[in-house]
Amino acid sequence: MRTGEKYHVVVVGAGPAGLHAAIAAAEQGVSVLLFDKKTTIGVPVKCGEFFPSKDVMLDLLPGTRQFSDLYDVPSNAISNDCDTLRMYSPRGKRWEFSFDARVLDRSTLEQLLAEKAHKLGVDIRLGRPARVFRHSRQLSVGPTESQSVAADVIIAADGFPSTTASSGGISSDQYVHPGNVATNYQYLMEDLDIEPNVTEMYTGTSIAPGGYAWIIPKSGSSANVGIGLRTTFTRSVKGRDFLDHFVRTYPPTASKLCSGMTRTMAVDVLPVDGTVSTTYTDTMLMVGDSAGMVMPTNGGGIPTAMVSGRIAGEVAAQHVQSGTPLSQYEDRWKEALGREVTASTRMRRFADYFMVNDRLFDMALRILRTGGIKKVLTCKVPTGLRILMWLLGY
Repeated sequence: MRTGEKYHVVVVGAGPAGLHAAIAAAEQGVSVLLFDKKTTIGVPVKCGEFFPSKDVMLDLLPGTRQFSDLYDVPSNAISNDCDTLRMYSPRGKRWEFSFDARVLDRSTLEQLLAEKAHKLGVDIRLGRPARVFRHSRQLSVGPTESQSVAADVIIAADGFPSTTASSGGISSDQYVHPGNVATNYQYLMEDLDIEPNVTEMYTGTSIAPGGYAWIIPKSGSSANVGIGLRTTFTRSVKGRDFLDHFVRTYPPTASKLCSGMTRTMAVDVLPVDGTVSTTYTDTMLMVGDSAGMVMPTNGGGIPTAMVSGRIAGEVAAQHVQSGTPLSQYEDRWKEALGREVTASTRMRRFADYFMVNDRLFDMALRILRTGGIKKVLTCKVPTGLRILMWLLGY
């Protein structure tokens, strides 16, 4: 038994993807309901909060120029500005280059977006994890079947892995393999002595097997400090031990981190093998992390979430109003993001051959040098790497 309520569009998940989807659909004049399992928008934060500047984003994702306003982050949702990215190889070799970025106050950003959605008439229901229920002619969404509401279009924005998508019939077979998923552990730390303008990345099997570690400064004395690893690269099942080693005993970082205070800890999983094989059905769209829209070579997912969310909201509303096929969503996001997501995924798969061994990965980074490393991190395949990948079938 359903509640009898019906909305044109129901969005599940109030992160950047879901909020932008709800806003875009509401701006087109359709009725929108937004579910989120959190009791407070934007809390807890499970994210490094690193967000490249507008100019960098338009270079990184040139197909998103028509969505460039999404990269204009309100000043009160920015904790810090960085202008340098520094990377360390497993053997301590250092490279750095200019890279303008914002470190977000993601809680504030999401709360501002929720306020905008509410003003547009979006019905927001918090503290309610939702799933999809199948009926003879229509799907409904809600915490339970008796509390579910009917929807013309459902947008899965509930992160990875997506309960909404799986309960609605969209599979993510490639993500059954644990090597395609990163587990992230992060501390918000204070009382640190760090460079406020420099974001640091560290690689090596002793701290982040199959991934990397990061120090993302939120100020001159606070930072998001974390590691991302893949279980197929380590025998240990205690991921937090790698983070504690990075903070307390790893020689390159212990001196700047071990005396700091840990305020919060977050654990999350991230898809790092590109998008799922299909991101739509005749009643559902998948956006952001739910659809695997994360750049595997850098772990970035906020910009792709914003763009895919807006496209999904627009297409969903057009589907309700004029019968636009939902397949247009996939066509549009691929036009905006597809080339870079695909390139990043191919490079991550190729890098796996080197990341199993610190000596090999160190050598690979030395061959790439500064320019090549920057290209890889910005989802561009360096010429020499492109030729090698082609010769080896990548």
